[in-house]
Amino acid sequence: MKGAPWLIVAAVGAAVAAAWLWQPGRSGASAASLRAPAAVADGAAAAKTAAAGRGADGLSFAVGGNPGQLGQGAAAAPQPETPAEKARKEQMRKLGYQIEARYYRMSLAELREQARLGNPQALTHLAERYLFQLDGHPREPDYEPGFRYRDEAREALQQAYAQGNAHAAAMISESYLLDKQVDEAAAWNLVARRAGDALSADWFLKTKDYQAMGDQQKAAAAQRADQLWKTLQQRKPR
Repeated sequence: MKGAPWLIVAAVGAAVAAAWLWQPGRSGASAASLRAPAAVADGAAAAKTAAAGRGADGLSFAVGGNPGQLGQGAAAAPQPETPAEKARKEQMRKLGYQIEARYYRMSLAELREQARLGNPQALTHLAERYLFQLDGHPREPDYEPGFRYRDEAREALQQAYAQGNAHAAAMISESYLLDKQVDEAAAWNLVARRAGDALSADWFLKTKDYQAMGDQQKAAAAQRADQLWKTLQQRKPR
């Protein structure tokens, strides 16, 4: 995309759908193909590496691109976009699916400082880095023993949501789903839907975990979602 800042889609949530939206020639998208946890685990690191080394050539491997083809992107003629594709891209941009490449190049200290200042993209990628690059990876240079990465990631995502990243609610939902805390995942999924992130919310309904939930569980999740919604609204800047 000549002349425009290169954007990387957030490594968490609806990754295959997001990859389709940023690759020409795709005819459809579905959030039902969330990457498996093993693939997600290295997503933020792969995205950071690709972003640092490849600039505007294409997608990182973290969101479905082929890093071996990143340098070849400029030679291919761009495919025309349909109005539906343009509308879907704009919807995802507004919801917060995209993260500028510069955040993937930041050190952890720089990222934390930007997050401290309330930058929603920094908060979102800080959560990604906590969840998928550092949590459970003691060999990482930035790993801190005893640091509560998952709790801090969810707190960062709540702050990002309060600062306008509606997709952060779905990312929290997916983090709980990976932890097999299905009731909490369902509650956050309802928050995501209320926030307008139907792409991720619809994906969740197709999971085996959700389909195995009983009526009482769903009712409890709805009550929990109401509580979360009120709390989140109170955190938004006045």
